Amino acid sequence: MKGRTDFVIPECYVDTNLVETLVCLGGCNHQKGCNQVAKVMQEKFSDRFAVGMIDADKRRPGYLAEFNEIAYSEHLGIYRHPARHHYLILVHPAIDGFILSCAASAGVSPADYGLPVELKQFTSVSKDVMSNKDSRFKSLFRALAGTGEMRLLQLVLAYLVAETYAANNNEIQALFHI
Repeated sequence: MKGRTDFVIPECYVDTNLVETLVCLGGCNHQKGCNQVAKVMQEKFSDRFAVGMIDADKRRPGYLAEFNEIAYSEHLGIYRHPARHHYLILVHPAIDGFILSCAASAGVSPADYGLPVELKQFTSVSKDVMSNKDSRFKSLFRALAGTGEMRLLQLVLAYLVAETYAANNNEIQALFHI
């Protein structure tokens, strides 16, 4: 989707690449770390629509405690704030494992895109500051688009970007059953 999507707030470089490749072609609002995502949502987007995307780390931002779970799958959880138009997408266990799991499920090898296949090495490459524009990741993400849980993430993000304030919990839950 082209157009203004600065209300989509991923937490790390490879998340940003993923979101921008699959849904937010016009760019998004990259932040460094889940606490920073929460802070930006609470301060910059306090009275506006926002979608944060964070890893399900051991240490979660306190702001998450205010959210209600809408739906979940093996690797994705979607949460909604009861008083604000804020959504959080939690990626389990973290984005690197999610990407590798999606690749394995789809029968796609990251090595075919010049990327490591082992988690430790893959994480090392994905944490690099330049991974947000890395064409190898973009190619991998395009190959995974429309498959398994990558498709689910794409559907949820596209729905929230399109519907913003009109987003409906029942419709989001239905996406988890397509």
